[in-house]
Amino acid sequence: MMEAVVLAGGPGRGLSSITRGKSKTLIPLCGEPLIVKVLRSLESVGTRKALVVTDKVEDFESVLYSSDISLEIELRRQTKPEVSGAIMEAVDTLRKGALLVYGDTLVPPKAYILTYSTAVESGIPTIMVVPNEDVGLYGAVLMREGGLVSEFYEKPMRPMEGAYAFGGIAVLNDELLSELESLGRIDEAINTYIKKGGKIRTTIWSDWWVDIGYPINLLEAAYYLMKDLKVSRISADASIAKTVVIEGPVIIDEGAVIDNYSVIKGPAYIGKNSFIGAHSFIRAYTSIEEEALVGSYTEVTWSVIGRKATIGRGSFLGYSIVGEEAIIEPNVMTKILIREEEGIKSIKTYKKRKEYRKAGSVISAGTRVSAGTMLTPGSFIE
Repeated sequence: MMEAVVLAGGPGRGLSSITRGKSKTLIPLCGEPLIVKVLRSLESVGTRKALVVTDKVEDFESVLYSSDISLEIELRRQTKPEVSGAIMEAVDTLRKGALLVYGDTLVPPKAYILTYSTAVESGIPTIMVVPNEDVGLYGAVLMREGGLVSEFYEKPMRPMEGAYAFGGIAVLNDELLSELESLGRIDEAINTYIKKGGKIRTTIWSDWWVDIGYPINLLEAAYYLMKDLKVSRISADASIAKTVVIEGPVIIDEGAVIDNYSVIKGPAYIGKNSFIGAHSFIRAYTSIEEEALVGSYTEVTWSVIGRKATIGRGSFLGYSIVGEEAIIEPNVMTKILIREEEGIKSIKTYKKRKEYRKAGSVISAGTRVSAGTMLTPGSFIE
């Protein structure tokens, strides 16, 4: 695989409280912006060059050009709206057979290999599709016999029986790109191309796949990024008190400080120059980003704590997202158990063969939560 085009524009409406107007692909998770994780995955399967398309090139320059990624990166400014506009900015590269990747989609590297190799072997455009009940969030793909696309709906207005979700990975050809340039919409281009006799192959992806559109997707991504961690990676420059207990694999980055009698239960990530106060309990699938501070006697469960955020002493935070530089004052508690009929997006957990649905809170970037606040499941604090 020689080249890839990565679409990285837009803050995402569902994540606007976290992104502060920047692209959601710049949200850090487990120590790196999402866009860097996507590029590392592409690099691992042999990609040598990536064209990154974004409407805010200046936000990406310091992130990408200072990273240790070895593939050649070109940044190109998006001047036309929507995903179709981003694709049209990269038509010259896509016409050469480059892999098209949505930068807010996390998958195992083999998904890129599967889609690209299918396109090469079949000689026709190929898109990856995913079994998903809520196709309205991703684009709906209907298939006919032989795994070929019969119809594509970019933003379906109703549930569609038998449809698959578009998985954000594709290889296009010259004819299909010409239709897109002419019509300006992805769904119209694909459906017109098919009506004229063109064929589009699908690859059905059944392994894990996370499209980062809402805060809960960050919790899902944290799970998949950490679940296969087998060996701890602890920086020699981290300061860990002798009384700290570490159970399971963890990543503790340089400059992190973990105070006396704290417990870190992996898999978990403790970021650069972060601080964990005494007697705190950090549970599995928690990502504490760079320079975040967790006060003493605090418990954090399966949450993402943003860069430079502060969690005050004596707090409990579960299944939650805390935006960068947010301040949670002492003794703040999150309720996390919900009933399915409440209709809140949640994480399913299992204990003793019983299913539980859990959802915490979303604390917007830069927000302050008053001491002693009780946060209800699914709440947004702005």
